Amino acid sequence: MTDLPTGWQAVATLQDLPAEGLHEIVVGRHLVLLVRRGGALLAVQGLCPHQAARLVGGRLDDQGWLHCPHHQARFRLADGACGPGWRLPALRRFETRVEAGMVLLPDPLAPLP
Repeated sequence: MTDLPTGWQAVATLQDLPAEGLHEIVVGRHLVLLVRRGGALLAVQGLCPHQAARLVGGRLDDQGWLHCPHHQARFRLADGACGPGWRLPALRRFETRVEAGMVLLPDPLAPLP
């Protein structure tokens, strides 16, 4: 394994992830959802802010929204914002890097501003 950049932790390999879709991981005490879509990879909190439902069973639509599988609240992946009809906090997003086939997240895990 290659040396990791300071301040980063390896959480998965690209090989572990589906080519498109959702993959749930645990990082410390956090449930994180890795999302691969159209060649991009991003990481968001893995629990819906409504009632802490796991988002891994959710649906990605063609407009870039992630739909909660339990209550159908939706979140825009570009910025985590909650969709119309719901008054929920945005999903926390995490900076993501890929180096040497490894998926890296900040260490310690901290959301993007």
